[in-house]
Amino acid sequence: MRDAADQWWLVSVYDDGWCTAPVAVPTPADTRRRLRGLLGWLAAVAGLFAAAVAVGFVLPSATWLSWLLLAASLATLAAAGGRAARRRARRRPPAFGSSAEHAAAVPGSARVARESVRGVSVRREGHEDVVTIAVRRGKPVVYRSPDRTLGRLFTAWSPAPPTG
Repeated sequence: MRDAADQWWLVSVYDDGWCTAPVAVPTPADTRRRLRGLLGWLAAVAGLFAAAVAVGFVLPSATWLSWLLLAASLATLAAAGGRAARRRARRRPPAFGSSAEHAAAVPGSARVARESVRGVSVRREGHEDVVTIAVRRGKPVVYRSPDRTLGRLFTAWSPAPPTG
């Protein structure tokens, strides 16, 4: 989600409140870099596979070389998949039981306790969900997100925080 200062945050909503933590949003340069990396891996796999097929036609007596290149192609594919899985696992946020637990464990996170919330309104403005939170002390907090998940997270809190 985005706040009024146009900074991006990861929000995690719990029964006792929610936590926000700053998150890095990929820039077009990051996307291009990742795309070049993906294309490089695909070119390596396709090149090794094509070489295995070509060797099979050009040197039919050296089947071992064809099999070796095919194995290298599969090993390259497995290495690319493993690297992508590790990157994805590093980005996955840990699971916590409460917002207090989350705030204590994640540096830089901010917690809003259920008791400090007077009311929540969820509305759609153009292509974004807009959530406005009226807190007991201070100015209202406004979050925006093009993803409809933000509205779904806070619908249970609207018009007031859940009891219990």
